Amino acid sequence: MNNTRIKISNIGPINEVNFSLNKVNVFMGEQSSGKSTIAKIVSYCQWVEKRYLLDGEYKYDFKEQFIEFHKVDENYFNKNSSYSYETDFVLIQYKGTSFKEKVKRKERNLEYLKSKNIYIPAERNFVSVIPNLSRFKETNDNIMSFLYDWYDAKKQYSKEKSLPVLSLGINYHHIEDTDSDVLTLIEPKKEISLRNASSGLQSVIPLIMIIDYLTNSFYKKKKSSSVNEKENIKSLITQVMKEYSSKSDSEFEKFSLNDRVEQILNLVKNKSDYHYSSFIIEEPEQNLFPKTQKELVYYLLNRISETKRNHTLTITTHSPYILYALNNCIMASLIHNNLSDSEKNKLDCIHSKIDPKLISIFQIKNGMINTIQQNDGLIGENFFDAQMKEVMDEFYIMLNHYE
Repeated sequence: MNNTRIKISNIGPINEVNFSLNKVNVFMGEQSSGKSTIAKIVSYCQWVEKRYLLDGEYKYDFKEQFIEFHKVDENYFNKNSSYSYETDFVLIQYKGTSFKEKVKRKERNLEYLKSKNIYIPAERNFVSVIPNLSRFKETNDNIMSFLYDWYDAKKQYSKEKSLPVLSLGINYHHIEDTDSDVLTLIEPKKEISLRNASSGLQSVIPLIMIIDYLTNSFYKKKKSSSVNEKENIKSLITQVMKEYSSKSDSEFEKFSLNDRVEQILNLVKNKSDYHYSSFIIEEPEQNLFPKTQKELVYYLLNRISETKRNHTLTITTHSPYILYALNNCIMASLIHNNLSDSEKNKLDCIHSKIDPKLISIFQIKNGMINTIQQNDGLIGENFFDAQMKEVMDEFYIMLNHYE
C-alpha cells in the first residue's frame, strides 16, 4: 500500500485534521461533523493521483471534478483553507479560494498500482427506484458515476447467476432485455421488483452488488471505462482529428499521426490494468436494521480481505452498530488462535477478522480528529458511549420518581 498522509484545514466543518490512510478507515461522528468532507477530499485526491500518473499531466478543472462532482458548497472554502495529500508518488496541495491545486510528482523507483476508485454515496438507493436511468447519464457527479458502475455490475447477475443478499433469504437478478431489477424471495417463494422493495433493500443491494462485482468478476472480464476515461479518449480523438484536418501540406510532414495514435492506445490500455479496488462508502448503515448492519460490516471486511488483491475500504458512519461490529472483527483477530473449532463455528465474525494494524477508526468532533482505538486496536471510549450515557442518565433521574 502507498504511504498516504492527509492534512485538511478550514474546509467546511473541518478545522484541522491530520491522519494517514490505512487498509480500512472509519470516520465517525454526528451529523455535519465533517465525515463526508474528509471522504470526498480523499476520493478526489486518489483520482487526481491516478490521472496524473497515467496521463503524464494534470489538466482537469477543480470546480468540475471536485465541487460539482462531489456536490461541495463553494462557501466551504475561505482564505485559510488548505489540504495536502502525499503518497510515495505525488504531493497534491491546495490553498485559499483559488479552486486550483498543485500536483507534484515524486521521483521514486516504485511501481504504481492502478486502483479502481469508487465513491458510493448516501443517495445510492436512487439507482434502485428511478426508472429509465440511462436518460440521466449526461451529468457527471458522484451519483452518476455510481450509476455507470451499477449498470456495469448488474449485467453480471442473471437469473441463473443471481446475487444472494447477505443472509436475508433474497436473491437479486437483472433482466437485460427489459432493464428490470428483480428480487426472488426464497420464503415465501415469489418475485418482486427492486423498485417496490423496502428502503433497506433498495439501499443495501446496490452497495453489496458493487462490492461483489469489484472484488470478483470485474477482474475476470474486459473492463469498461470510467466516465472520465471515456471523456479522455473521446477528447483526444477529437483533438487528433482537428489537428489532422487542419494541417497544410508543408505542416503535414511534421505532424506525427503515429504518436497521437499511440497516445490513444495507451489510454485504452491503461484503463484495463487495474490492480485493486478502493471503496469509499457513505453511511453503509442507511435504512438497515441493526442485525443487518452487523452482517454488512462482516461482509465488507470479508470481501476486501479474501482475495490476493490489496483492496481498501473507507467508510463514514454515525451508527454505533457499525462500530460494535468492527470491534468484533478486531477481537476475532486478537484471540483467533485461542479459540476452539467449535467456538469459531459459533462466531459470524470469524471469517471477517481484521488485524488491528490494518484498520484506523477516527472520531470527528468540533472540526478535529482523534483515534478512538486503544493500544491493542480495540475501540475505547467514544462519542456513541457518551451519547448513550446521556440518554440513560435522564432515565435514571426519572426512575427515582417512578412507583
